[in-house]
Amino acid sequence: MLLNNEARYLIRQPLLWLACIILPLVAYVFAIGIGGIDALADKRLQALHMTLLMMSLPLLIAALTPLILLRDQHYQMAELILVTPQSRYKRLAVRVLMLFFVSAALMLLGFMLMWFSLSLQFDFQWPLLALSFYNFALLALPTCAFLASLASYLAQRFESAVVIYAFFGALWLAYIILASMTGSPMLAGSSIVDPLLFESLRWLDPFGITALLAFYQSPELRLFGDWIFYLNRLGYCLLALGLFYASLKSTPFKSSIALRLPDNLSATTDLSYSAFTSHPSAVKQLVQLSWLAISGLLQQRLNQLILIGWGLLMFNEVLSAMNYAEPLAVLQATSLDALNRISSDVLPLMGCLLALLWSWQLCWRNRQTHMAELVASAPVRSGVLMFSHVVALTVLLSLLMLLTALASLAAELVANSNILPIQYVMQLSIAGLSLMVLGALFIASHTLCRSPLLAAAGCIGILLMKYTPLSGTLGLTHTLWKIASSPLQAADAYWGYEQSLSVHWPFMSFWLLVCLCLLWLAAKCSHRGTSFIIHKTRKLGLGSIALLALTVVVGFNLHNNIIDERPLLNSDMREQWRAEYEKNYAHWANMAQPTISQIDSTVDIFPQIGQAKFALTYTLENLSAQAIDKLLIGNDIATGLAQLSLSVDSTRQYDPKLNQTIVSLSKAIKPGEQLTMWSNLTFVQPKLWPAVMHQLVKPSFSYLRGSGLLPTVGFQPHYQLRDELLRAEHGLSPLNLAKPSVLFAQQQATQADYDWVRLRSVVSTSDDQTPLAQGNLLKTWQQDGRTFAEYQTHGPIRNMPVWLSVAPHVITRQQGSTLLSVFSPPDTADAADLNLQAMQDTLKWMTKHIAPYRGSHLTMIAMPNIGPTGYALPQVLMINHRVGFRAKPADDAGFDQRYRRAVHETAHQWFGHDLGNGVLTDRAFLVESLAKYVELVLIEQKYGATSMQALVDYERQRYNTALKRSTTKIQALVDATEGFEQYSRATLVFAVLRQQLGDQVICAALRQLWQQHAYPNPPASSMDFVRALKTQVDPEQQVLVDELLLGMDVEPLMME
Repeated sequence: MLLNNEARYLIRQPLLWLACIILPLVAYVFAIGIGGIDALADKRLQALHMTLLMMSLPLLIAALTPLILLRDQHYQMAELILVTPQSRYKRLAVRVLMLFFVSAALMLLGFMLMWFSLSLQFDFQWPLLALSFYNFALLALPTCAFLASLASYLAQRFESAVVIYAFFGALWLAYIILASMTGSPMLAGSSIVDPLLFESLRWLDPFGITALLAFYQSPELRLFGDWIFYLNRLGYCLLALGLFYASLKSTPFKSSIALRLPDNLSATTDLSYSAFTSHPSAVKQLVQLSWLAISGLLQQRLNQLILIGWGLLMFNEVLSAMNYAEPLAVLQATSLDALNRISSDVLPLMGCLLALLWSWQLCWRNRQTHMAELVASAPVRSGVLMFSHVVALTVLLSLLMLLTALASLAAELVANSNILPIQYVMQLSIAGLSLMVLGALFIASHTLCRSPLLAAAGCIGILLMKYTPLSGTLGLTHTLWKIASSPLQAADAYWGYEQSLSVHWPFMSFWLLVCLCLLWLAAKCSHRGTSFIIHKTRKLGLGSIALLALTVVVGFNLHNNIIDERPLLNSDMREQWRAEYEKNYAHWANMAQPTISQIDSTVDIFPQIGQAKFALTYTLENLSAQAIDKLLIGNDIATGLAQLSLSVDSTRQYDPKLNQTIVSLSKAIKPGEQLTMWSNLTFVQPKLWPAVMHQLVKPSFSYLRGSGLLPTVGFQPHYQLRDELLRAEHGLSPLNLAKPSVLFAQQQATQADYDWVRLRSVVSTSDDQTPLAQGNLLKTWQQDGRTFAEYQTHGPIRNMPVWLSVAPHVITRQQGSTLLSVFSPPDTADAADLNLQAMQDTLKWMTKHIAPYRGSHLTMIAMPNIGPTGYALPQVLMINHRVGFRAKPADDAGFDQRYRRAVHETAHQWFGHDLGNGVLTDRAFLVESLAKYVELVLIEQKYGATSMQALVDYERQRYNTALKRSTTKIQALVDATEGFEQYSRATLVFAVLRQQLGDQVICAALRQLWQQHAYPNPPASSMDFVRALKTQVDPEQQVLVDELLLGMDVEPLMME
């Protein structure tokens, strides 16, 4: 009977129905937003269940507890309920049981929705359904029981919804932090920071997740727990019973603070009088109301604790990793590094949550204290009352920024960091402005909504769109869906905010206008904080209409400018473009097309205005056996060709949607004949997108890679969608690409050609910078206040041209016939010399043992933080300034990460730009994995066997951690697609091969590979290396080669 009454009560509560909508929606978002591999559907399903459990259940319990366990106190019915003929045990047991049933039922609904979503992708499988019930029974049910009992104890002890919200919010946040520190595969960027912590959580994890994650590193699929897992679940079930018993015995907490009355209460009070006017000053009212709101919030004990905790949190965050550059590397930190620790994650996220809390307290305080009608009767306009809330919230957020500055400054003083006051002004001003705009939007939402629940839902929706993948999952990938923010990137020591500061202000100007418009409408429509809408103002006045129209026009103009600068602004549009390209032009793959044999370019870079002008001359050669009378000329969708002409008469058919041109020649090109094509284009640096790879023009650094920018000839296979699910969605036939180990299992199975060209470039830039390109430097000169340089390759190189404009500081060294150069800031001379030494050592070793370097120049450039930590192009290397030049080895580092990275990128001149290209269906073994082999050899040659072993141990730890987080099936090394397989596992494999076979055998195989497959011979595949290595060893050792390169058992690699 009591359970029935509880159920009838709950089904009439809007919050329950809201939970029934939100939690399945969250489950669906997780199900379609967390990727996986088909062969591991069950492992993926379990990871999804874990994600839903840890991310949703504590918040769900926190939301339902006041509704179920504190409703007597909330509705001031506690005394009346206590005199009813019901035992406390029975009443509490029924309510806790209902809380348990509701939370468990919602979890089951979410689990089943995830199972159904995966069944649509992988077809119905009984084991998946069974796994869902197993996860529900042993993961969800004990956790629901434990959290429901814990909520019962807190409700009985404190009788406060605020305590419930604070405790479970802290529990939720603390668990996420712990999960990120124990390598949870559900959290991006997580890693195991301490094995002892991981082992402790196997026993103590309230969700039981860590005990299952311990088996994710196994190559064999193991989804069910061991005895530790079952003891953990049993322990928390018993703990739930103990907490319920404790809640029965507990009594409400009584404050020790008694009300103290003044001693002279009976004394006569002198009353003072002041004149009253019926037209009070709005400014005076605003100041008084703002001060009253600020003092009221600051006097609350909860907010005092929050501000104290905020300072401690910021101090700890800054101090804990201020000097961190990467594993085994540290920085001499500055204020930029200190504030970067918090300015892009902790500060905005936690600041938004506090802005939401304070805006709630400000806007609903009068209604919660039953003072709203009294305030509404006072001669205070709605706009003044609302803007007092805005002022109060702005002051509180400014106080938050001040505490952040003081905490960060204290951390810098403790760490002996280089203090830069300008960084405090810039970074905290930018962060504070975004928080203030968002807080004002929260206040507008609270003012416009009659229901606190509806207002809270709107504000939480804003945060979900801003900080979760929800917007992307719903297809809302436009940058304006990141509400009250901009695509501003973190400041970098190389160039400060130059990467994206110009992007910030157009976005923030728009959001300020939106904020002003919503506040104006809220002030016009609401009635003095009562949340009643004034009906007569529903017809907007002329001023309101004008402000609303201005906001819409500005937003529409910003949207159009964003689209114009990057037409394919999200992954869905890019996938659609690729699908349309294949549908319309796939038949060109079977049509003969001329090959680009030479590119002559004149490139004028204008760093200050963000432009680069290209004048290109292509020499096209017909290497096929048939005449060619039609050409397919393509170009980047955002950078159209200003001019296109050929050396023979032609007609053209242009496709503006895909930016493709079909050229019909009046005279066909016969086999062996050449054709000249001229084209002009202008690259303009986007003003509303951050500068990213692989094309950017900025005052401090300009980088223009030809791939993706220059015109192409013929059908481009790399534009094709490779994911079979995406191909099916877009109506494309399956590619059915076999793995390299199968596709190239036979000696002559490779059907591919190199794409190499000769390059000649004339590059110009401003007179304070140096223009760079590939090839020999023929001459330089000054003209019209600009610096010019002419470069030419002495032979064909891989078709990846690049042009750069950088600061002129350079150091050089001659190694044989090759000139080595490093361009970096002047204050990084020691690091530049180390990188130069790594280049020289690699060049010398590769030339001696494998093959000579093809070029006469090799240039390394320090680049800002625009993507990867290292990137190699033919004859040009780019290394991240932070990790490659500012960083130094940590005290416990067994090797120097700077030297290792420079060796790796230099090795790509052989593995990637000599061999390892030309076979599109191959994977990255020849490029990345063999470069890891060179790392081992050069680290040992430079620093000794101990340092080489330190590198192996480091990669083993990385691989072990990555396996625990991975939801993909282990493949053969030559088939690997995951980075941790191609890098860390490759290091472990080649360490074993070096130990068992020796470097002489591996080098002999590589020399054989070069002799058979170096340009202009047919390109090599990964299996060609496997065959070459097996020819160098006896049959017993061939088994070892097969196990390491073609096998999937990684357990032996884990043994030290």
